[in-house]
Amino acid sequence: MQEEYTIPQMVDDVRTGKMPRRRFIKTLTAMGISAAGIGAITAAAVRSFNSIPADQVKLDKGPDLLELHDNHLRHQSQGNTGALENDYAVNAVVEDSMHAHPFVCRMAIMARKGAGMAAVPDLKINVTNRVVHGNQVSVEWVATGMHTRDFPSLPATGRQFSITGVTVVVRQDGKIVHEALYYNMDEVRRQLGPS
Repeated sequence: MQEEYTIPQMVDDVRTGKMPRRRFIKTLTAMGISAAGIGAITAAAVRSFNSIPADQVKLDKGPDLLELHDNHLRHQSQGNTGALENDYAVNAVVEDSMHAHPFVCRMAIMARKGAGMAAVPDLKINVTNRVVHGNQVSVEWVATGMHTRDFPSLPATGRQFSITGVTVVVRQDGKIVHEALYYNMDEVRRQLGPS
């Protein structure tokens, strides 16, 4: 069933040569992803990445995905780590363009989230577009803040930044089972790297 084919699975297929880039872009366009969002996803897709293939997720009639996403963003902006942790399935997988390997399980995901919140305590995420397909929400965003503490391989600079990207969230039974953050790491390095 085509609706079960998630964006993270398509990215893996582009990376391994199973899906032509042109078809990938056409599919994202048909899903309602903007040109900026497609640019962020394709920039991440061309990077080599040791991904764990996402399981096919059975579609169900669960809670409203947009409402769940609103709650997730609210908890993140408030630093409510308990609610954030509870939003992920026990064995959830999170892929992030900044890291070479996915984060697997709540504990690893929350350690990553904690490091990000500490490095950019004033992070603001402005959602510019959201599209729901089955159990998948594609969220286009602009993230802004000041880089005050170290990220892995990116020492604190005290610089302001503004990065565009796309997050794809796949839920099952209301919990996040797979989350993929796509953004251009060259742009991150340009804004936050050494001068």
